[in-house]
Amino acid sequence: MASAKAAEPAYGIARLIGEGYGRPDGKDETPIDIQYAKIAEWLGVRKHLPADWRKRLQAIQAALATEARNLPPDVGQQDSMSYFAAKAIRDKLAGSADKNMFGSLKGTAGSWDKIVKAYEKQSIHLAEAGNILIRNVDFEIPYFKKLAEKTQQQLADQEHKHEEYLRSAEAATKEYDQKCSELGIKGRNIPRELAQLQQQLPGLFQDALADINSPAIASAMDHYAAVTAYAHSPAPDAAAPDPSQTPPTDLKQLLPHLQAIRSNNHLQQLGTNPSDTANRTEDEAVSVQGDSQEIQWDVTGDESPRSQESADAANAGGAAIDWDVTIDPGADTTEAEASSPPAEAVDISWDIDITEAAEQTQGLNSEGGSGQGSGQGFGPPELLNGNAEQEGIWPESVVRLTKDTSCRTALLDDLHELNAFLLQQMQEMASGGHESLASAAPESIQRVGLSGVQQQSKAVTNVLTKMTSKKVQQLVMIQTSSQYSSRLARALQQKGSQHEKFLRLARETQAKQEEQERSLRSNAPKLQGLIQETRRIKTYVEETISVLYSGRQVNIIGEINNVI
Repeated sequence: MASAKAAEPAYGIARLIGEGYGRPDGKDETPIDIQYAKIAEWLGVRKHLPADWRKRLQAIQAALATEARNLPPDVGQQDSMSYFAAKAIRDKLAGSADKNMFGSLKGTAGSWDKIVKAYEKQSIHLAEAGNILIRNVDFEIPYFKKLAEKTQQQLADQEHKHEEYLRSAEAATKEYDQKCSELGIKGRNIPRELAQLQQQLPGLFQDALADINSPAIASAMDHYAAVTAYAHSPAPDAAAPDPSQTPPTDLKQLLPHLQAIRSNNHLQQLGTNPSDTANRTEDEAVSVQGDSQEIQWDVTGDESPRSQESADAANAGGAAIDWDVTIDPGADTTEAEASSPPAEAVDISWDIDITEAAEQTQGLNSEGGSGQGSGQGFGPPELLNGNAEQEGIWPESVVRLTKDTSCRTALLDDLHELNAFLLQQMQEMASGGHESLASAAPESIQRVGLSGVQQQSKAVTNVLTKMTSKKVQQLVMIQTSSQYSSRLARALQQKGSQHEKFLRLARETQAKQEEQERSLRSNAPKLQGLIQETRRIKTYVEETISVLYSGRQVNIIGEINNVI
């Protein structure tokens, strides 16, 4: 048993040559992995790089910069000066340079050859290559990539803005045309066209007065007066009421302004031509001279018996003209009237330049004013400038409604009052409680049924709609308020300028878009050049270090592989 154990070789005893492990001192075939950001540190730890390599590198780069300033023009300029640029310049100059007896380059090529050898001594060029890789991978390439992404995003945004501005310009044009169409102007000369809009106002009032003069309005007024008279009539066995406490039942008292407008329209038929108006004006002048008691002159001073009679006669007749003339109290009205010449001999200066008015008329007609008058039935536009000729063409009631705000307000009050009465009548008739009261009413009231009251209310509502429409209110504001007219003109001009503003913004956006496209095209080659340079330096470093380690495979690892 002991002899058997002695025959076995003991473990741990060195074997003879050729009997142990194969190639115990052989080369290691494991690849060498180096982080791209630690190339200089890796070389320094393994004594391939001196400790003061940064100082030596600065000295070499200073010499390189000095030689770069003395480069011949035919060599060309390098984008960045480094070991690789110095080597490329040395090789280019070496083709035409002289050599000394030892084979070294002379002159400028010799200077660049010394710089290249200084780089290669103790692997200084590898440390510089590592710094270039860090700068390109961590800064330069990401910057250009982010810049390209940002530029592409800006291009998309600018394209979207350009389309949006064009749509806004088109919408602004449509809105401006719509506003001008609503006002009835072309938008070429806004202040002048707004001033010409006043020419439409008498035509609108004439249209409303034509409806006021219709039979439906007349029957509504008569029905209102009849119902009011019946409702306030005393009972047969009742005592006589106090006249001061009896409400008015006459149309002149119930609806005074509406009745006055209708009476004026009956006297002056709508559509009176200028010749009829001129004849009527002459007749009125003769009437004024022959019978002064029909007119109230509103003379301030000592009231004579004759003026008192004129006032009483005017109040009794219901129609009066207020001339708004103030006379010195010391003047004798009766003597002035007696000494005044006949009507046809009076020379009155109205301070009107007929030539200038005619020129304005031609200008308005040439700019489209005639089209407004003829197309809508608004009458001659050249006579709507507020002068004396306007009052001769349009009926007196139309002129007064156009100029007098209080007259318009009073007429609207009467129309609203009449409409409120008709609405109340319709409600009572529809509810059925009106039959018992209407059975005792006069026949004139009983003849008007629910359908008749509805037609009357429709006619009154139609007049109110025409008198209070948005267009009428706007034209009245333009005529009566210069501030409103100026504000409206500025608003329209601002609305019109929106189209040019959006077009200007679209052009600016397109210019920025073109500039960004040029920037993107110019930066793309720079990015590709950096990537190729980084890839080339990485390969050179791997091959050079592999030579230092007898051909072992060297891999530069890290983010550099994702970047390139």
